[in-house]
Amino acid sequence: MNLCSGVVIYLVRDESFWRIGNMIISTLKQGLIIAVVSMPLLVASDINKLTEKEQKDGWKLLFDGDTFNGWRNYNGKGVKDGWKIEGGTMKHTKGGHDLITEKQYDNFELKLQWKISEGGNSGIFVGAREIKGAIWRSALEMQIIDNKHHLDAKNEKHVSGACYALYKPPVGAAREAGEWNQVRILKEGSRYQFFQNGVKTADFDLESTDFIDRVSEAKFKGWPHFARYRKGHIGLQDHGDVVFFRNIKLKEITAIK
Repeated sequence: MNLCSGVVIYLVRDESFWRIGNMIISTLKQGLIIAVVSMPLLVASDINKLTEKEQKDGWKLLFDGDTFNGWRNYNGKGVKDGWKIEGGTMKHTKGGHDLITEKQYDNFELKLQWKISEGGNSGIFVGAREIKGAIWRSALEMQIIDNKHHLDAKNEKHVSGACYALYKPPVGAAREAGEWNQVRILKEGSRYQFFQNGVKTADFDLESTDFIDRVSEAKFKGWPHFARYRKGHIGLQDHGDVVFFRNIKLKEITAIK
């Protein structure tokens, strides 16, 4: 049987973006090469856009893919050069400082995608207020980290998807560094639910005895502003590493009584 050689260019489904991946190749007698691949969920034109259903349901884009409209630095004005718009993403390189939404939110559903660099660390803040001191003095954090290569991920409450230092997520809720992860955060009244890649990673009530006890046993003990605000900014963390965000969408909701 005569074999032929050549280059096959193909696309593989990975959540909502195109990338090159593994393929199954069959070499036929006729010298044809067949690549068996999966189809994409979204094409590039679907990134940072609302679907017709999302529009009807009241979702809003918090990032348009081209500008930092609606965002600024925590306790600052504008956005520092450490944050870039690159390929329809918000990319942090170095020295960008934490970002927050201009607007504060009370009850909401938040969806976004993130991708961390190898060995990287970042986070998503909720319930943030601009006080004297760092954003994490008031805000809760959904952790973003390279579980495989970052030393801090040895702590099970510091791995990707955790409510940082308070609640550990189930094993297997995160993807490898360099791959996109999907996040959903639901906040109703004093209750938060965190989801990552379809897995619930935290579910807690700020007024519960369990939450109060956990805070008293963590580094947040004695911090007068920590987790005290029902309405606050959403933030993206500068932890000194390269991280990407896109498809940031939010729907304000009415809390269940």
